[in-house]
Amino acid sequence: MNILKTNNLTKAYDSSHGIFGLDLSVDAGDILLLLGPNGAGKTTAFNAILNLTPSTYDTLNLLNEPLTDKSKIHIGAMVSKPSFYEEFSGLAYLELFKDIYGISSTRIIEVLALVGLKVEMNKKIKTYSTGMKQRLDFARAIMHNPKLLMLDEPFSGMDIEAKADFKRILKGLNQTGIVISSHMVGDLENIANKLVIISQGKTLYSGSMDQVKSSGLTLEEFYLERIQALKEVS
Repeated sequence: MNILKTNNLTKAYDSSHGIFGLDLSVDAGDILLLLGPNGAGKTTAFNAILNLTPSTYDTLNLLNEPLTDKSKIHIGAMVSKPSFYEEFSGLAYLELFKDIYGISSTRIIEVLALVGLKVEMNKKIKTYSTGMKQRLDFARAIMHNPKLLMLDEPFSGMDIEAKADFKRILKGLNQTGIVISSHMVGDLENIANKLVIISQGKTLYSGSMDQVKSSGLTLEEFYLERIQALKEVS
């Protein structure tokens, strides 16, 4: 089942900043890695897909229908640095979303356990480390079993153990379409099945990870080759 499709998604700030003609197709079970250097347009792409910033497009579909404010209930997202009510406990914070998503307290505790925060769920968020706050934000993003999960630089501030936990959870979300942005080549090489490389808002590669592997290059080499080619013609 197709979860997300964009055609010619564009948000231009000037001739070299924004995104220009971005095409994405994400099916249930896909993990698409949106890879590019800092300032490449990854966060802009996320904001455009989530309708957080005005954009133009030929197609912007969620679950084979045009995206609407109502249908965004099917999206879970981590975008930019999370902000919390620091005096709340992790559990109390997630309880704020219970009625919005129509989920039970049992489900909230289940998700906190899944992300490794059950022991700390009654502690105030202001006592959480950066990595723990990332885990809490991830719990918020997946608590309602979204059809589309969008994670913008989700590994920021995470240690090796937390990254491994995240990857394990992502692999288990096989009915969800997942888009993850990163500027770190090695974070998702082994779990993503689709790859889009962008720089200066332009798409330099869009295809499967299998094609990357069959090229005989490592992902880092494949990525740098395309970034260098863009620099040579710029």
